[in-house]
Amino acid sequence: MTYFQYHLIFIVPVLLVLAGLTLRRRGPLAGAFTPRDSWVRAGLWLMPLVAFVYTTPWDNYLVFRQVWTYPPERVLARIGYVPVEEYAFFILQSIIGGLFLFWLLRRSGVTPGVAARPALVRWGGAAFFMGLAFVGALCLRQEGTLYLGLILAWAMPVLAGQWAFGGDLVLGRARLYWAAVLLPTVYLWLTDAFAIHQGIWHISERYTLGLKVGPLPLEEMLFFLVTNLLVVTGLLLFTHPQSLERLGRARPYLNPWLGFAALYLLLKIPVPLWSAGFPLLGTLSTVSLFLAALTFAASRLGWSRAALLAALGVGVGWGVEFLGSQSGWPFGRYSYAGAPAPTLAGVPLLVPLGWFAMTVVTTLLAGGRSWLAGLLLVAWDIGLEPLMTSRGYWTWTDARPLWAGAPIQNFIGWWAVGTLLSETFKRLAPGLLVRQAGLDIRCVYLAEAAFLAGGLLLFGLPGAALLTLLGMCALAGYSWRRP
Repeated sequence: MTYFQYHLIFIVPVLLVLAGLTLRRRGPLAGAFTPRDSWVRAGLWLMPLVAFVYTTPWDNYLVFRQVWTYPPERVLARIGYVPVEEYAFFILQSIIGGLFLFWLLRRSGVTPGVAARPALVRWGGAAFFMGLAFVGALCLRQEGTLYLGLILAWAMPVLAGQWAFGGDLVLGRARLYWAAVLLPTVYLWLTDAFAIHQGIWHISERYTLGLKVGPLPLEEMLFFLVTNLLVVTGLLLFTHPQSLERLGRARPYLNPWLGFAALYLLLKIPVPLWSAGFPLLGTLSTVSLFLAALTFAASRLGWSRAALLAALGVGVGWGVEFLGSQSGWPFGRYSYAGAPAPTLAGVPLLVPLGWFAMTVVTTLLAGGRSWLAGLLLVAWDIGLEPLMTSRGYWTWTDARPLWAGAPIQNFIGWWAVGTLLSETFKRLAPGLLVRQAGLDIRCVYLAEAAFLAGGLLLFGLPGAALLTLLGMCALAGYSWRRP
């Protein structure tokens, strides 16, 4: 049997049956779930597109590493490393999941609700899924857990975001939710086991734990569970009336800085798949963070004042780093000899860009308390030192190292420079500190804590990851509790 024949026998008939059952019934497509049928249909077609775009690079990497392999005679053609039938599977599985969900919604007639203790459900669920993402990053270090790590590192950040937005809305109809997830998952487990048995595709034993149910590896079972979770959770949130209300309430506070902040986070996600591209991805991510801080400041202060702060922050950041790398003051003796381009007089530009962006973030998070903003920056540097020295961005030659080759002078210097720069920002632009309703750039600090710890795990530094996560989160929690 070929992969194309697998689709004709196991996938296409199910899709046609669900389409007939779902679309022939009269009334709103999702019953009482939402009053806007056109919005539901848009979600049904948007989800496969999102799945296709997000999964394509991940899937190509899996096939490139030969975690999945396909005999040439079983596939029609390839685009990149992946058979065209596999690309079709991204789309067909998403459509089947959506149609089955909508069929259940029409039959249930249950009014959409909200889970008890919504804040705990949302943020507890988000923390749980991010924890699994960290486990995935750690699994990437070993061949036998590579497939498991790739699944967790790829899917769990997205599930964490979905859950933070509306986990309480999803569990408002928990029974229907789990039925929509588990029934397609079990069906795909059975068909996948058949396909593996028939040799349509093969899962490498080298990159898996070796735990199986029949011919089906544990990782394959997790893959289909996770992909159905992504599809069903996304569609339930997309079509839930309270999701639209939440987006509507947030609309007045939406700002271009959010787009740059999202890009800053998205550029971190491919690192586990392309560790050799860490310099490029790190630079682009820092540039996006700089633009996020600049546009956020402009939304509070206007572009001229924001540009002044940016010039000051980047200038001071570059100046102290150039002075430090040449003279050993104020941070100690180190060199940027292995730093990636672009550089200015030997200092990689991502460093002064980061000084400006994170000073803006920590000044707001500290509520204008400059000494606390300095401490928040020191906690950030505790994670940066082991990560960047392990990547060769800079090299310490100080005779009295305290942490990751850096002397205590480095952390005192970070606190002093960060405190002075934060105080200057506060005096030049007091409007930056005016609290407004809705999301602001303080949340970037927690995102940086999570991704920095994940990067340390990925590169084999679990102790540094734990210390960084605890230190940054503890100081952020203190700052939020005592505004």
